[in-house]
Amino acid sequence: MKKVFISGSIAIKTLPDCVLQSLDKMMQNNLEILVGDASGIDEQIQKIFAKHKYQHVTVYSIYNQPRTLNSSDFKVKVIDVEIDSSREREKQKEKDKAMTTDSEYSLVIWDGKSKGSYSNILRSLEQNKPVRVYLDEINNFIEQKKVTVAEIEYIYRKNNGYSAQEVLEYLIDSNINQFKNTRELNKYLLEKKIIVKEESIYIPLMDKKFFIVEMYQGKPSGLKFTNEFMQWFEEELRKVPHFEQDDMFG
Repeated sequence: MKKVFISGSIAIKTLPDCVLQSLDKMMQNNLEILVGDASGIDEQIQKIFAKHKYQHVTVYSIYNQPRTLNSSDFKVKVIDVEIDSSREREKQKEKDKAMTTDSEYSLVIWDGKSKGSYSNILRSLEQNKPVRVYLDEINNFIEQKKVTVAEIEYIYRKNNGYSAQEVLEYLIDSNINQFKNTRELNKYLLEKKIIVKEESIYIPLMDKKFFIVEMYQGKPSGLKFTNEFMQWFEEELRKVPHFEQDDMFG
């Protein structure tokens, strides 16, 4: 029996029609369903299969008693978490890894923002396993040929942006390793009047499409960099002669 791992973003409160149709086909094809025990999408998925009295469902949990179990007919698989972490998210990630490994296919119901869903998609792609992705912003499945690492990364960054640390990591991957740390990066951006610092918060001075300004209680609380900024910034840095890069902060 083929196994499919179903996951999704907690922000999506209702399963769309195209996803429900996909679940119907899974039942028709007698697929084994692997699903987690969280509230949100996990719980909604469990409810659908419980409603149809579909028994080929295994609920994965890191606890002896799953947090959510909508049918006594469902099987339970407990995942032993060996990582030394006090963070719940890190522990739950081990459960998701196990479901990807145990399955032949994945279905991800994604809001384009959730890091957990993003990680599940990338993990399936890395393991060369087919993954179908419903994207909330288009209210449909992403065209299958577009479900690639590059496209999924683009969507995730479009909605979440890059932190200063992630900008550094991107530049290193692109063989542009001229900033030792985020302090040097921010210094460069300040000197070039790309950003300005106001009351310990960085504020953009350039085109708004280059930034995502995070807000808290109506006030700016942080700054992220968009895909457009990353493309522009990489091009700008490549224009700088190598000797100037080496001496930029000397």
